[in-house]
Amino acid sequence: MPENQIHGEFVLTKKEKIGPEKKLGSIPVENDKSKNNARFYSSLCVYPQNVKFENQEENEEIVLLIRRDLITNVPWIFAALTLAVLPLIVSSFSFLFTPFFNISPSTIAIILFFYYLIITGFVLVEFSLWYFTVGLITSLRIIDFDLTGILTKHVSETRLNLIEDVSYVQVGSIRTLFNYGDVHMQTAGTLTNFEFDRAPEPARVVRIIADLLGKIK
Repeated sequence: MPENQIHGEFVLTKKEKIGPEKKLGSIPVENDKSKNNARFYSSLCVYPQNVKFENQEENEEIVLLIRRDLITNVPWIFAALTLAVLPLIVSSFSFLFTPFFNISPSTIAIILFFYYLIITGFVLVEFSLWYFTVGLITSLRIIDFDLTGILTKHVSETRLNLIEDVSYVQVGSIRTLFNYGDVHMQTAGTLTNFEFDRAPEPARVVRIIADLLGKIK
């Protein structure tokens, strides 16, 4: 299979069909069809058996479910944990503020209630943005579900036969260490191009998509 390395970008075109002998890691592409359960923390699932979507056709099979890599959640999780323990740290130095502030225990309890309510809301929003921003690769098309806000959802899709080439970019030591990157799919003509941002195992994703493109050629 031809491979091009251009400034760190791996490119596979629709014309470059991957045969049965090519492998994804240690699993041949053609045999990588065992059903897998997509769990709530799954960022990459091949042939998920418990996933359905609106307007799915009768003969349409989901091949890949893709979310941003799980490791990308670390910053907001760390921020939430830091904010959660902050009152404990402040309370340990409360003796410094006693001469200046005299707040009743009931007032403190109310403040803490709303404080942790805000933290809980922050966690729910960040988790929802990660969980519901999903890319689906099916046997017929590519679907991109983008959640940009709690009440804002954008869905775009295209048929596989309209994809001209697929590539990925993996820049930086963090992305290389945790093996995630951006997968780009270029469509024909003036149609919208597709991107799966910070997708896990981008080389594997590109190989699977390229194999599907080869089959429909």
